Amino acid sequence: MQPKPFIVAEIGGNHHGSFQKALDLVFAAKEAGADAVKFQCFSPEQMAPEGVVIESGPWEGHTLRQLYEETHTPRDWFADLFRVARGFGLTPFASVFHPDDVDFLETLDCPIYKISSFEITDLPLIRYAAKTGKQIIISTGMATEDEICNAVVVANEEHTVMPTLLKCTSAYPSMPADANLGNMAHLKYITGSDVGLSDHSRRPAIAIAATALGASVIEAHLIMDRSEGGPDAAFSLDPGEFRAMVQGCRDAAAALGEVTFGPAESEASSLPFRRKPGGKRGE
Repeated sequence: MQPKPFIVAEIGGNHHGSFQKALDLVFAAKEAGADAVKFQCFSPEQMAPEGVVIESGPWEGHTLRQLYEETHTPRDWFADLFRVARGFGLTPFASVFHPDDVDFLETLDCPIYKISSFEITDLPLIRYAAKTGKQIIISTGMATEDEICNAVVVANEEHTVMPTLLKCTSAYPSMPADANLGNMAHLKYITGSDVGLSDHSRRPAIAIAATALGASVIEAHLIMDRSEGGPDAAFSLDPGEFRAMVQGCRDAAAALGEVTFGPAESEASSLPFRRKPGGKRGE
């Protein structure tokens, strides 16, 4: 997944049930400089039973089933969405929540499977996705160190490619003080995995800081217009904000550079003005 950071525009439920809006978001992701677009592949009836009410947070008052029905991306959209994304030079992939989702996406040669923070403890799902041999990305929001290590072990039992772990705060939106980006270095140390960020803060500075700390993947939600509302609106970036985040991350990655000393090519014109021992500048 190059270049680094590999920047993912999460479409989620921001298509508002409109296939045309989903296409518009793919185009907006391309224009904003993303490397990939991610969808969510699930069947609402497999996600939650009827009647479970969400009691707090941005979806308060909804039932879980209602939420999943609102954010559902129909399976008959995926082939065209993947085709259009690939035509724009983007990598299309999806979050999966059930083995059926993996089976379906394999028919489209999905190159990456994402495991959400809420599924990190579903070890059979991680194992099933890893058996495809495709790259696995796992968000770690809410997970303990043991739960994260268990997920990595299971993925590695089926796959020679280490999963990528995303530091994530499962709050919608999340606050900068809860980002705890220092966890990325620790996760890399204890697992050997590449690390990155799944961000819900709407603060580009968080993604830029993560890039400066070595994030290999940055994921953020993209929406055409927050004023339209929707389940994901409160923690999504509009195209202009997403573009600014991408540019900030690219600049941060470029600024990391490499370990080198001595004059850079861009400094050549300044060399004659250094002071020489016992002399004046320019002598």
